[in-house]
Amino acid sequence: MAEMTESGGAGPYRLIQNDTGRVFRVGETPQQLIGHSRSTVIMAAWGVMCLAGLVEYTWGALSGSLQAAHNWGAAPTFWLFSFFVIFESFVQIGTGFLRNRGILPVRWATMAGGLICGVLAYTITAYSTNIWEAYFGYAFLGGIGSGMIYSSAINIVAKWYPEKKGWRTGFVNGGWAYGSVPFILAVGGFATAGGVSNLSPGAVQHFIFVQGIIMTVGIGFCSWFMKDPPKNWWPADVDPLNWAKNKRAARDLKSNPLAHGHYTLKMMWATPQAKWLGIQYALYIGCSLSGVAYYYSFGTAEHLGLWAAVGGAAGFNLADGAFRPVYGLISQYIGRRRTMAYAYSLNVIFQLLTLWAGLSHQPVLFAICAVISGGLSGANFPMTAAVVADYYGENNNAVNYGSVYAFKALGGSFAGGLAALIMTGTLYGAATFHWERGFFFGAGLGAIAALVVYFKCKPPTREQYERALARTGTAATVKEVTKAA
Repeated sequence: MAEMTESGGAGPYRLIQNDTGRVFRVGETPQQLIGHSRSTVIMAAWGVMCLAGLVEYTWGALSGSLQAAHNWGAAPTFWLFSFFVIFESFVQIGTGFLRNRGILPVRWATMAGGLICGVLAYTITAYSTNIWEAYFGYAFLGGIGSGMIYSSAINIVAKWYPEKKGWRTGFVNGGWAYGSVPFILAVGGFATAGGVSNLSPGAVQHFIFVQGIIMTVGIGFCSWFMKDPPKNWWPADVDPLNWAKNKRAARDLKSNPLAHGHYTLKMMWATPQAKWLGIQYALYIGCSLSGVAYYYSFGTAEHLGLWAAVGGAAGFNLADGAFRPVYGLISQYIGRRRTMAYAYSLNVIFQLLTLWAGLSHQPVLFAICAVISGGLSGANFPMTAAVVADYYGENNNAVNYGSVYAFKALGGSFAGGLAALIMTGTLYGAATFHWERGFFFGAGLGAIAALVVYFKCKPPTREQYERALARTGTAATVKEVTKAA
């Protein structure tokens, strides 16, 4: 162990090294560093997530209107969602890479993302008459802009709360889902008794355009309060070497021990856990996004009534987001990995119950099961983000988690185009949906994900950390680690 004192722009701080070579920068308060509390950063991150998530979570309610207004086929419209997920996933690696190197600070990345996925993407989507214009607006620009925001917001939690990131990660992440609820209810309210697809083309255009303006303005405001702490930053009121003495920190850290060091991206992928984290992520996203993409359409197709479909879809998103901090809280007692495995398993059950209720034409039961399924569907998002920080440290979390999040592209393909193929027998074009096939496909993905996360995603050992250091030629001296601080 080693300790040294240095002075930075915000005041003096100590650099403390533990027995694995991990460095902690202790002494500076958030007020000294950014002029306000770290909780203000978290609220700002929550705000941008609430708004950016509209691109993904209102799609199920709006896609039918666009499809009917422009006579687009069902399968081409569902493929829009898959391509959106692909772009939204892969952009996070680049955003994290630029952020880690100080080229694109989190504040400006978030502002830029809001402009791209808000006014630009939604204006093009609103006034597109050719589906390829919608692919450019919604899938490409919407995916890139919202992905930049997601990467910026979700990774800032672990940087400011390295000692108790659990429920806070869930809180920020939850906004991505339930932020859409007022807009879904508005779409349902505008619709006639025949369903949301009966919205006039003009109403659809105005609604999407206004939504884009609200997103851009709101994201721009919240972004101003977002800034990263220095690398290796650690709160002054928690001793990094004797954290068990702090009751609040000890509760989380005992169940979710600190990483042995701050892994680089190359080091992270030198451990076997990284690939399994990506695999479980893709599998469970394929399961959970089936609800986002299809519950509304399934409810209307089964003639369960407008408010059963709207209530099920809006309730799904509300529960999806509201339950995410609950998982973070539970994980402080039983660990992230067990929390994920149990939630995944329960969601398989309730996803199939949602199918049964819909086919049995029981609208109330359908809505109840959809809402419970929604609450279980969001477990992987905050928990995987927290797990990556737990296992691999906070310094490079933006690009490290971005590389795992990229597996969402595969999961989105499962839930979008591939699920449509399984249900319709065609990749592209008009078709009849056999809903049972899609629901069983999604539930099967969830069951496999539960097994993978429980048996294959255990924390890297110290020996694995040291092997990763050796394989990548990464030095772990205090001097080299703190150069970036």
